[in-house]
Order: sequence, then structure tokens, then C-alpha cells
Amino acid sequence: MQFQFRTASQIVFGKGEHRRAASLALDLGRRVLLVTGSSSLGARGVLQQVLAALHERSEHVEHVSVSGEPEVAQVDALTAQCKDAGCQVVLAIGGGSVLDVGKAVAALSRNDGACIEYLEDVGRGTPRPVREVPLPVVAVPTTAGSGSEVTRNSVLKVPELKVKRSLRSELMIPKIAVVDPLLVESAPQRVAASAGMDALTHLLEGYLSKGAQPLTDALALQGIALSWRALHDLADGYEGKTQALGTQASEHLALASLWGGVVLANAGLGAVHGLVAPLGGLCDVAHGDGCACLLPATFRVNAEALLRRQAQSPATQRLYELVSMLTGGRRDLDLALDRLDVLRRRLGIRSLAQQGVTSGQFAQIIASARGGSMRSNPIELSDEELATILETSLGA
Repeated sequence: MQFQFRTASQIVFGKGEHRRAASLALDLGRRVLLVTGSSSLGARGVLQQVLAALHERSEHVEHVSVSGEPEVAQVDALTAQCKDAGCQVVLAIGGGSVLDVGKAVAALSRNDGACIEYLEDVGRGTPRPVREVPLPVVAVPTTAGSGSEVTRNSVLKVPELKVKRSLRSELMIPKIAVVDPLLVESAPQRVAASAGMDALTHLLEGYLSKGAQPLTDALALQGIALSWRALHDLADGYEGKTQALGTQASEHLALASLWGGVVLANAGLGAVHGLVAPLGGLCDVAHGDGCACLLPATFRVNAEALLRRQAQSPATQRLYELVSMLTGGRRDLDLALDRLDVLRRRLGIRSLAQQGVTSGQFAQIIASARGGSMRSNPIELSDEELATILETSLGA
């Protein structure tokens, strides 16, 4: 057995721990690039607290905001701004897109060239490697989904290709991850649902991935159990059966997201993420929503392919271990997939068809899905099998 394991140098977890983020960043440098979302932190008073703490000890704070899904041109512009300001550390507080921008800017601030030169699978051959150590990054997620606070990649939109692609390097894992369930607890239900399904997908795919290893297995199984319960609590709240997301459920979602990030960074993912990247780039489907829609059909197609072609493989056994987890101990694939689909509906996540995806887009999605996460899928799937996933996932 051989494996390697990497994660942030320091992980800080707990209610109220976001208040330490400014101090932790200033210990790494006195000229700070602060990357945030466009509005939510200000509405909650978090931004004002962070800025006040930074201004007490910093030499300079360069504050930039990110809205929507980040594009390569935006990263290039912010990299130039970071360099001009002489920033020494990046403090990124926000959702996955904000953290991805922070990591990309930190890397490119120390490495020459345009962002697109470093991206995977953009038709330019082997991507340019990140050779120089990036600026240190302190990552503070405000949603529980992407796990970007502990991953080694930044997912960026390439508008001219209508795809999302990764800038990836071992050197890009944030120096410090600060995970505060209080920030997750205050996220809108719709955002929490999409993010939570992304985290659940990371954990499920990571357990089935060709790169799975003992440490990621332990985190994946524990994370699946936590997120499965917490997402049902979230669905109860959405349907008015309970009050707003409670402290325990928000802690569970935050932990599951963190562990999902560790798992994907070390084990890789699979066909859901292979398909969702071009789906998001071409059709503007939100990442977590796309994962939620694709997950049941991908699970089925993987199961059928494994049973036909590799029935005795460890991956087949692993898949049925997950089926048992989702069904309370039953070896019933149909029931597991039904429960995944019911959970999506209860969370208010619309089907792909309801989000405007059509079968006429399948060929382009499949053609762009072969790189990245698809390489770690437990079994290689044909174009016909990928088309089946997309057709089944259109839904009603």
C-alpha cells in the first residue's frame, strides 16, 4: 500500500473562530489582500469586524470583492492589483468562488504569465506548472460545500470555451483554514442546500475514486453520515417542519464540507464532477445544483458498469457499502437512488430540464468532460453511458 496525504498546515474549527482570521493573516504578512463576496459579509457585520482588526496592525489592506463565478480575466486583473499593492498575504472570506479567486491570485502573484496558461484541459497542451511558492493564504469559508479551504485547485470559468477548468498545484493548498459554523448557519437555505449537496458528492465520489486511500476513507464515511443527517434537517427546515438550521446541523455541514475538501484533494472525484464542470460552463447551472441532479443517475450507471465489467472489483464492494449507508443497511440500489432524488427535491433544487438544459447540449458536455475528475471515476464510462447519465438527470 502506498499513498500520500496533504492538507492545510493549520485547520481552525469552531463557533466564533472567524474572529481570529485577521490576526492569523497578519502573522503571515502586514500587507493584506482581502478577498470577499459582494455583500453578505457586510450585511452580517463580519466584514466591518475583519477590516477593523486588519487596520489595527496592518501596513496596508487591499480589499477586493468577487461576485458570481470567477473568470480567468478577473483573476488576471486582481493579480495585477495584488502585485501593485505589494501584498504579502491573502485573506479570503466567502464561498467557494471567493476562496478559489484568493488561491489563484496568491499563486499567480508569485508566478509569471496569464491565468489561462496554468489551466488544465483548455487545448493548450500541458499546463504551465506553478513553480514558485504562492503568497500564503488564510481561507475562511462562509458556505459548507466546496471544501476549497483545504484543496489544491482553483476552479475558474473560461468564457470563450464555455467551460470551467482548474488551476492546480500542490503549492496552492491554503496555509490556514478557518472553519466557523456560525458563518455557515447564517447562509440562505437555498445556498446551503446547493453547497451541502456538493459536499455530499465530494464524499461519495471520493470514497469510490481510484485514488481512495485509508485516511480519505475514514473521513469520507464519517462525513457522509454527518452530511446525510444534516441535509435532511435542512430539508425539514425548508418545508417548515423545523426552525432554521440549528447549531448542530450547521456544525455537521461545516465538518462534512471540510472533510470533503480533504478527501477530494487527496483521493480525487469522479464522473459527477467530470460532467458538472462543462455543464456549468455551457449551461450556467450552479455547481452544487448540478451535482445534486447528476448524482443518482451517475451512481446507477457506475453500478451497472461495475457489475457488468468488474463485478468482483473492490469498487463494486465500496459502491454497495454506500448503498447500505443511504438505505439504513439494505443492499437496495433503487432505494438509495430514490432517496438521493427525493432529498434533492425536498431541498428545492430544480431538475436540469427546469434549469434550461436540453439534450441538444449533451454532445458538447460529453466532449468536454473527459479530463480532470473523470480520470478518477472507479470505472471508465463510454460516451453512451455518459449520455445516459445526462438524459436520466434531465428530470421533470
